[in-house]
Amino acid sequence: YNKILKAAYVKIPKAELSHKLTQLGLLPNWSVKTASQRESLVRDCTFPDYETTWSFLNQVSMRAHLWSHHPTVTTTYNKVNLELTTHDLDGGSISDIDLKLAKRIESYISLYKVQK
Repeated sequence: YNKILKAAYVKIPKAELSHKLTQLGLLPNWSVKTASQRESLVRDCTFPDYETTWSFLNQVSMRAHLWSHHPTVTTTYNKVNLELTTHDLDGGSISDIDLKLAKRIESYISLYKVQK
């Protein structure tokens, strides 16, 4: 059952972040970006073609909408840059929902022949 539900976010302390990323199998594909007191998870992907890129982006957009957590997405033809952060935490911190969405995005990526 898919229902839009905004859950309370839990901030991931910096000291635990690397361990959590490793534990979830998100390294080395995802990295932590820090800019102006704001932390985010970032991932770049290159897909075989335009159609595949948008199939992937449709999956991400629907899941993000259902979880009420919207990533920053930049795309050009077959290249995608994803950035996940929780704006409600300290103006931008990494939370449990960012990790959960990153894990789900990885499952979507695994469906396609993504170029490394």
